[in-house]
Amino acid sequence: MQHRGFFLLALLALLALTSAVAKKKADCKYKFESWGSCDGSTGTRARQGTLKKARYNAQCQETIRVTKPCTSKTKSKTKAKKGKGKD
Repeated sequence: MQHRGFFLLALLALLALTSAVAKKKADCKYKFESWGSCDGSTGTRARQGTLKKARYNAQCQETIRVTKPCTSKTKSKTKAKKGKGKD
């Protein structure tokens, strides 16, 4: 019985620690430009961010560059679903 109680206590402590880490805010916050045009050779688009705010003792870069895959501009329209109505 004593082992079960210890196991439950350890499990609860682990869950509390995990949720505390998940709620941690980012140490570095950036202000980003608009996304650039699609680079055909890499299939990605990029934008740059400049440091807006840093938490105490955080080591942040002054500027960062992020990329994401290009998306096609043509989105297919979904067909209307047939409902139960008058025919």
